[in-house]
Amino acid sequence: MENKKWILVLSIAAGVLAVCLIVLSVFVAVSFHNKNVGTDDSSGMQTSETEPATDTPDDTSAAPEPEESTQNNVTPPPVQTTAEEIFAQVNEQVTAKREVNLRSSMDQGTDDNIVHCLSNGEIATRTGVGKNGWSRVVYNSQTLYCISSYLTADLNYVPPAEETDPFKTKFAPVNEKVTAKELTNLRDRPSVVEPSQVVVALNHGEVAVRTGIANEGWSRVEYNGQVLYCISSYLEIVEE
Repeated sequence: MENKKWILVLSIAAGVLAVCLIVLSVFVAVSFHNKNVGTDDSSGMQTSETEPATDTPDDTSAAPEPEESTQNNVTPPPVQTTAEEIFAQVNEQVTAKREVNLRSSMDQGTDDNIVHCLSNGEIATRTGVGKNGWSRVVYNSQTLYCISSYLTADLNYVPPAEETDPFKTKFAPVNEKVTAKELTNLRDRPSVVEPSQVVVALNHGEVAVRTGIANEGWSRVEYNGQVLYCISSYLEIVEE
């Protein structure tokens, strides 16, 4: 009987020990599982937090917005000088020394703008004198332009019987348009020696009005409101 009792006690103890081992194994397994799950979740959170936010602008690199006030810095267009602004204002009666063309514009390259040929004794009112050699006059209520050197404020001026030139060279009068064959100098007197000076160079295609030809090989021309001289052989007539 005594032996049976000990066997029963040992069996019970063995059963309890087995149950404890089973419970311990289950506890360890559950704890290990929970630890792995927690590690996976935290890794996923770290990954999602480190992803760049593609819809957020980079404030440090964004270009600054243009200010509305920049339109105030626009450079204004240059002021255009009109034909009227080149004249010094005057108010005087004038006549032609002999005769002079009154034109609707300051252009001697065409005859289309000739409105009237003012003769000596006819009166016009000069309202402006330009440094470009032109005068602005009023004739028959029209504002017109002509070369200043052909006008005089002496209303009693009588032209000489024969037109004289300030130089010894004598010019036969002509009226024709000419241009340079290539390039020629227009001088202030019919000579190539001092004190003759070159005033401007006439290029091929630029038109001057020839008013006189001399036997000495010189031409007298009107160009840009000035009476100038050049060598005739360097000129050619502009065909109409």
